[in-house]
Amino acid sequence: MTSVVPDQLEALTPAPPLDAPMVIATLSCPQPDTTVCRVTGSVDLVTAPTLVDRLIEAVHDGHPHVVIDLSAVAVLDSIGLEVVFEALDRYDITGHLAVVVDQRSTINRPDISALGEVLDIHHDLASAMRACARASISHGGRHRAIAAN
Repeated sequence: MTSVVPDQLEALTPAPPLDAPMVIATLSCPQPDTTVCRVTGSVDLVTAPTLVDRLIEAVHDGHPHVVIDLSAVAVLDSIGLEVVFEALDRYDITGHLAVVVDQRSTINRPDISALGEVLDIHHDLASAMRACARASISHGGRHRAIAAN
């Protein structure tokens, strides 16, 4: 096994360009059975794999419900968002999946507004958390709770 000296480490794992899009996804568990993934930065084709990794971690953390909070995202690209949800679809999410978007967000664009037919979209975190709490009380697997804002 070859050891890596600190000077060689940068050559092995180059830093991304300073102008590259960035996404930060932090996980928290503000209520039992629910993980919130708060996303900041840009969601696009370049950053989608990083976001997918964090969301998969959220799915496998032992909490059945997941809230994806996109309300602080600066750039929300429909292709990147599609990559994220296609990847999540491959995993067995046994609980509720809610998405939070700012009302002024580009989620209202026609090319991605159809997501509301498939996902439980909320305009604030509190209503998404209530939907997950209702899902914890109801029986059954993955479903879309009725949004009551």
